[in-house]
Amino acid sequence: MSEPTPPPSSPSPPTGPNASSPSSAGPAAAASASANASGPRPPPEPLTGFRASLEHTGIPRSVLLWKPRLPSRNWTIFWTLLGTVSYIYYDDRRKCREIKEEYLRKVEGFGKEATTSSLDMPRKVTVYGAKWPEDEDTDRALRHFRKYVKPYLVAAAIDYEQVTAPLHGSITRQVHANVLKRRRQALGLEAPDPTLSLPIALDPRSALEREVEGGVVLVGRASLKEYLEGLRRGWSNGVGPWDWEKEVEEKIRYDGVFDDLPAPALEAVSEAEDALSQTPQQTPPPAKSGLGLGFLSRPAPPPPVFPSSDSSSTPPAPTIPEHLHTPPNPLPPTAPVLLLPFVNHLGFKQTPWMIYDFFTEHRRVKAGADAAYALITDSIRSFSPPDSSSAVEGSAAADTHVHVRQGGDLDFNLDAEKYYGKSFSNFPEKIKTAREDYYKKLSERLDSARALAKGEREMTEEEKKSTKGPVTEEQLREERRKKELRWHGNLEGWEIMRKEAEVAWDPRWDGWLRVYETPEHRVR
Repeated sequence: MSEPTPPPSSPSPPTGPNASSPSSAGPAAAASASANASGPRPPPEPLTGFRASLEHTGIPRSVLLWKPRLPSRNWTIFWTLLGTVSYIYYDDRRKCREIKEEYLRKVEGFGKEATTSSLDMPRKVTVYGAKWPEDEDTDRALRHFRKYVKPYLVAAAIDYEQVTAPLHGSITRQVHANVLKRRRQALGLEAPDPTLSLPIALDPRSALEREVEGGVVLVGRASLKEYLEGLRRGWSNGVGPWDWEKEVEEKIRYDGVFDDLPAPALEAVSEAEDALSQTPQQTPPPAKSGLGLGFLSRPAPPPPVFPSSDSSSTPPAPTIPEHLHTPPNPLPPTAPVLLLPFVNHLGFKQTPWMIYDFFTEHRRVKAGADAAYALITDSIRSFSPPDSSSAVEGSAAADTHVHVRQGGDLDFNLDAEKYYGKSFSNFPEKIKTAREDYYKKLSERLDSARALAKGEREMTEEEKKSTKGPVTEEQLREERRKKELRWHGNLEGWEIMRKEAEVAWDPRWDGWLRVYETPEHRVR
């Protein structure tokens, strides 16, 4: 007889951390039950119009049903500023293009004019761009000309020559030398420039006429000051031979810095030793040893004189009669001048002006186009002379704030001087400090070079590794000559360019000096 089977046992409730209590499962079950009770979701509302057609192209339904809305406050501010700045920039550049295209259409006809012969030379203008104070870039003014004036000259088939100005006062010295050369050649004191035997070569008179007809472009107020100062020196001084570099070299040659005899004299010592012993000469006492700056304030002693074998055969330089030094009256014709405004903003404090210039480029494009058009069309008038009494603006006690108003065209671009750096007024002190530092080190370098030349020391490891070799005394002389030329030139130019300096003017220039008339001058 079989045993009875036991009844099945009821499953035990789950235990452990994963077990869920009936209380926790209640809300979920209630939610699902309510969802099942509500039934299936209603179908989406069908699209109408073009949206119904685009729905079948694969464009998401959310894109077709998107409705624009205003952005948030911060995004509204951002997009407003971005749009405003972008439009100002776009509108400014659009005006630049329109101005340039308009003036190119006006002047392109001049470039298509027929010449009298195939050998005719195009008109040529001379461009002067002075170095801006405290700016290491010496080509900035000429770049301003090339950007805003050159395109119109090229369209009108006009050539140009740019005169570089590496130092302050370079334009003054170049103009002075050119005027002096012109006067000496006219008086027969200097031979004319050699001409090439070419069909297009011009004789001196034709070359001078072509230069006068070409014109001169002065970029900025500094160029005007230097140019007129060069004219004043050239037409007011004598006609003796003049070379600025040689003049500076003579000042520093026997100033006691290199206390040995100069190189030419050293070569003649051995030849003249017997003659010196037989014929004693009064020679200046040797300069005091040391490389201080006292030589800059004391007069240079006369150079030592040594007899040479060819001294008797060299005739003395002919003296120029006194009446030849008198400038001609009236003055010969000169080229008319085009005054091109130029301002260069430098430094952190002038950043707002840089930003303003960035968004107002069309003003400079317009000024350059007007200036070029006046030059191309030969719109010339007489240079406006200064007033009878010049006015000084600013405080006389603070030299950095003084502006001299002379009136007429001499006040051209006067506001540009407000943007000169304050350190430019202390320019002489900077050069003085640089000189002192240089000469302090030069003493040690000179002693080291002489000791090596005399065999009193050996070459250092650094000198052996150098590809240039050890520094010699001749190299130090040449280095010092270049530095003194730079210091002398910049100091001379600073005296011409500083705010307190007036623009050079000669009463004889009234009616003689001419200027191209631009719309800015007509309004003034």
